[in-house]
Amino acid sequence: MMQKLRVPLTQGAIGIVLILAWQGACALHLADPSVLPAPATVAVTIGQLLGSPAFLSDAGVTLLRVAVAFLIGAPIALTVGFVMGENVAVGKSLGPLFNLVLAVPQSIFLPIFVLLLGLGFTEKVMFGITHVFFVVVVNTMAAVREVPRDYVTAARSFGAGRLRIYRSIYLPAMAPQVVTGLRFGLIFDIIGILLAEMYAAESGLGLQLARWGDSMNVGKLMAATILISVATILVNEGMRGWESRVSRWQRSAEAS
Repeated sequence: MMQKLRVPLTQGAIGIVLILAWQGACALHLADPSVLPAPATVAVTIGQLLGSPAFLSDAGVTLLRVAVAFLIGAPIALTVGFVMGENVAVGKSLGPLFNLVLAVPQSIFLPIFVLLLGLGFTEKVMFGITHVFFVVVVNTMAAVREVPRDYVTAARSFGAGRLRIYRSIYLPAMAPQVVTGLRFGLIFDIIGILLAEMYAAESGLGLQLARWGDSMNVGKLMAATILISVATILVNEGMRGWESRVSRWQRSAEAS
């Protein structure tokens, strides 16, 4: 039990230490309040933002963009990654291209997206899809290549059909790494949508962050940043929980 609690307790302790250091810096006037507001001030601002219809509306717009980009990008990426992983020739031909794209900061392509698609919903979703797509494709391709080929050959020799092989061999072997890819893809999706909104948008949390930064409204900027960070961490931990359950299912499937 203590082993399971060690990581969250350590993370909580680090968080408390950081908050105390933050409060100490403010109390000792080591930082300008206009640049680094006290934790209590930021906490009050967080409460105000959560009660603000305008902020919640922008949060809903951003959440919708993230969800649509993920629901469109993830299935396409899983399909492409599977084909590239199973077909060695296709994988060798396109794999380096995907790795090259991942090595290039996608933010540099934002002006092109804006010029081609404008400032609306479509541009934001398409930019989010690109952040999901390449990450999930590469992870899925790697997951397919981890499938034991001896198992596949043995199953075929016993007359197992393609569907049976996919369900009984591919799925258990691939599942944990695929879920990891989806988790990374979702986090990159959130980053991509926020970047697109901060660059040029008519609504969304990224737009508000950019406005508060330009006007030096540090209180709201920090409050919104904390809220977004907490939400992203909760999403990541939820995906980690799914990942752990899938890993346990994989071990039980292999044992049976």
